[in-house]
Amino acid sequence: MSSYLIIDGYNLIYKIPPLLKASQKSIDFARDKLLNMVEAYCDYYSTEGIIVYDGNQNRRTIEEGNPMVIFAKSGEDADAVIEGIVYKLNDKALARVVTDDRVITNMVTGMGAFTMSALLFETEARHAIESIRESINDE
Repeated sequence: MSSYLIIDGYNLIYKIPPLLKASQKSIDFARDKLLNMVEAYCDYYSTEGIIVYDGNQNRRTIEEGNPMVIFAKSGEDADAVIEGIVYKLNDKALARVVTDDRVITNMVTGMGAFTMSALLFETEARHAIESIRESINDE
């Protein structure tokens, strides 16, 4: 049974210093850096990742992969998408939502999911990246 790492995309970009710095160059650059962090985390910890962003399109867009990337449609925010993802899980305890947003934290913990702060995620993602690099260098 898979576990899920659900990321509040823009919340992390504006809370994790290297991502915030990257966003000053380009929001696409910051999203790519976050994608790389989440990919490493998912590979290392064997979990399925979902990054959710607020969007401004007429429809929700989904980029398949691990992590999956979801852009909410116009008028829908990432919070609602995250809530819907957690709600649909049969075993909500398998979900870990990464955000520093108290509203989302309260909502998903009330449903039985776990949360992780942006700072803790950054620490764990760095550990995953360093461990992957070490294993590649040892080969």
